[in-house]
Amino acid sequence: MQDHYKKFDLTGKVAVITGASEGIGRDMAIGLAEAGVDVIICSRREEKLLAVKKSVEKTGRSAETYVLDLQQVKEIAGLRSFIKTKTDRVDILINNAGHAVTKPAWDISENDWDAMVDTGFKGLFFCCQAVGSIMREHGYGKIINLGSTFSKSIVPGRSVYAGIKAGIDHLTEALAMEWAPHGIRVNALAPTAVNTPSRQVTLQGPMLAKVLSRIPLGRLATPDDLMGAVIYLSSEASDFVTGQTLFVDGGWVAAS
Repeated sequence: MQDHYKKFDLTGKVAVITGASEGIGRDMAIGLAEAGVDVIICSRREEKLLAVKKSVEKTGRSAETYVLDLQQVKEIAGLRSFIKTKTDRVDILINNAGHAVTKPAWDISENDWDAMVDTGFKGLFFCCQAVGSIMREHGYGKIINLGSTFSKSIVPGRSVYAGIKAGIDHLTEALAMEWAPHGIRVNALAPTAVNTPSRQVTLQGPMLAKVLSRIPLGRLATPDDLMGAVIYLSSEASDFVTGQTLFVDGGWVAAS
């Protein structure tokens, strides 16, 4: 009889995580390290990356840092070169980095648009391309793009952000189709609001109550809620899953 739990084992895998200096990306880096993964963590904030590196190393796994502004495609090409100098392969890519501006659509400026699109969509695509090309050399890899419940539903002030997240879902499907012959599985993970330090600041009082009213399970997501999904999508247990968006949202989209 097969030991199906072994398919979830990530020991010795190598993951690249963008937006890893804080919030969801930080927690994913540490969570994957606890699952046995060596990580390459990327962000614009070197000081915060170094703090995450120390937390990862406490788990006994290795961490490399790379300062990266996803709005600069040349820097993404530099990330590929950096990875090649550090390891001969990448098993997992988590495209977590993004930029959100909450404003009425009337008030969105060109700078707001560029920051959101260049980070969350253009940057994500070129990370898929650069890191995916390393996976292609070995005929295997798992790419996880961070989506959102806003790809299927919306709140006022998030028009552009929601459009990007909907685009991520469709781009995920397109890349999954093109890259399946190379053994690369591409999926999206779409959480609802996650209880991170930044959310604790922005979601208070009536705003928190309004968000919770849309979540049938009655609470915000936690980083731990996401880690089970990340481990599944990163592991051999999901080898026949590609082109999907997995909503970890407490029922938000279903209720919408």
